[in-house]
Amino acid sequence: MLDDDAFKNFKVPRYEQVRWQIQKLLIKSKWTIEKPIPTELELASMYSVSVGTVRKAVECLVEDGLLIKQQGKGTFLKQPNFDSSLMRFFRLRNKQGNDVQPIGDVKKLSVVHAIPEINAKLNLSETDKLIHIERVRKNEDVVVLSEKIWLPESLFLSLKDVAIKNFGNLLYPFYYQQCGQFVSSAVEQLSFETNIQDQYLQNKITDPLVKVCRIAKSIEGTAIEYRESFGFAENFNYEISIH
Repeated sequence: MLDDDAFKNFKVPRYEQVRWQIQKLLIKSKWTIEKPIPTELELASMYSVSVGTVRKAVECLVEDGLLIKQQGKGTFLKQPNFDSSLMRFFRLRNKQGNDVQPIGDVKKLSVVHAIPEINAKLNLSETDKLIHIERVRKNEDVVVLSEKIWLPESLFLSLKDVAIKNFGNLLYPFYYQQCGQFVSSAVEQLSFETNIQDQYLQNKITDPLVKVCRIAKSIEGTAIEYRESFGFAENFNYEISIH
């Protein structure tokens, strides 16, 4: 993200400047997803621009997936549904045969020394400590996904003071609530793995597993979480509609 000095050195369109200022406002004020952002008229007054310029800036942020408009209510910060994203790889059903979202359960949380390959994914120095979380996802009390999560200690230090039983079912809203870190986007890679035995899945070493690697990013585009999710290949499902 550009800083204030950059706008003095480059001919950036005015609506792009306003777009950046709105992002800056949301980041610094730790805006909640329940609270509408200021109206176009208020933003125009705040940044001394026309309503049309604000409208274009807001539309760009809507297209980016950062904001969402709700008819008659206003414009809100958008929390992407990453659980639905992961579930496109796994088809899980209850005993009645209905699709279900598994329930999250944090098993361990600890501060660990730097891990070179993880620190590189999070763009951290070789000495920066990490917070490591082990988490499972359950369907009717059966573990169906096992997750290993790494976070920069400097950004998520307050998580150490939270009892793991008090972690929310959805981690990304919980990160924002506890640490002010808003996950805005993510990049995922999928692979099939063998010769892995997971203590939570309790699989046989010969069982093929699906591995989903995710790097989650903040509004600013900074990597703030690296996650590896493992699930049984027999539950693998991928469906996409092409129009």
